[in-house]
Amino acid sequence: MNDTFFLDTDTGSVECQVITSLYSEKTKKYYLVYEYVNDESDEMYVSAYDPADESNTLNDVSSEELEEGANLLNEEM
Repeated sequence: MNDTFFLDTDTGSVECQVITSLYSEKTKKYYLVYEYVNDESDEMYVSAYDPADESNTLNDVSSEELEEGANLLNEEM
């Protein structure tokens, strides 16, 4: 994935900035942590993805996966 990408949302296409990507041994999945470029909030988003998927599809994560992503992010920082 690139450093920035566009994500289709209910309100239109939004430019996103990649913060980091993570891999979880626990879930055996890759996660992308990103934020909206023109959003003044400090919200970060997490989606699961498959690096072998050429379409770069982002998938929703469960609350357990979101917690795992937060743990991984805390370990990385």
